Amino acid sequence: MALITLLTDFGTQDGFVAQIKGVILSINPHCTLVDVTHDIPPFSIRQAALVLKGITAYFPQGTVHLAVVDPGVGGMRKPMAIHAFDSYFVGPDNGLFSWITASTDEWEAREIANPDLVSPNPHPTFHGRDIFAPTAAHLSLGRQFSEVGPLIQQPVCFSCPQPLTTPTGLKGEIIHRDRFGNLTTNIDQSMLIRAVKLVIAGQEKIPGLSRFFAEAAPGAPLALINSFGFLEIAVNAGNAASLLGLDIGDPVTIVWA
Repeated sequence: MALITLLTDFGTQDGFVAQIKGVILSINPHCTLVDVTHDIPPFSIRQAALVLKGITAYFPQGTVHLAVVDPGVGGMRKPMAIHAFDSYFVGPDNGLFSWITASTDEWEAREIANPDLVSPNPHPTFHGRDIFAPTAAHLSLGRQFSEVGPLIQQPVCFSCPQPLTTPTGLKGEIIHRDRFGNLTTNIDQSMLIRAVKLVIAGQEKIPGLSRFFAEAAPGAPLALINSFGFLEIAVNAGNAASLLGLDIGDPVTIVWA
């Protein structure tokens, strides 16, 4: 079964996503399309990269992940496809696939340069429709990855801020806010090598880690490991971002027991 996921910042009111789907289905009418989200905040490459990281392990081998968050469309950035985890990733070479290439040494990236895989006369402002969508569709039909174009040895990767280790714990920061106001930090669960006494987020001191939201009282803040595998600050049945006055870039400190 051919499977293509779609992740964009296009929203749904302007018909852009429908045009992409139309192109894909014109090439492969039997593929299954899965909308991951089209509500990534405009131009938020890092947020899209995190969402992409969170979904890929749950799709079968051979899935084509089409991701388009592309503030540099029409500029110098390259159109790209990556083969990794026995799946394919198609989109702009602007850091969108940073967590994919960082998660494995077994990846291959190619510039989309084969005119047979893209629409004739691609529009300079809509590579999602005219370059990425047809390439994704052809890959879903089993076209050889080597046909995409020349190798890219060093895809663009953003430098996600790394937590600092201190004698008493870790210092990290918030990197993502979801629609519920939950706040993902850059502290990976693998970094929690000791029992956690406190999680300090803004003015809030949260004792230890919870396993799930309901371990805290309604309206109370908590810290847990989220489904992305990162430390998250949340409020049970509430919005941590607004209730705690926190947002992307704000510091979070771990204090060991």
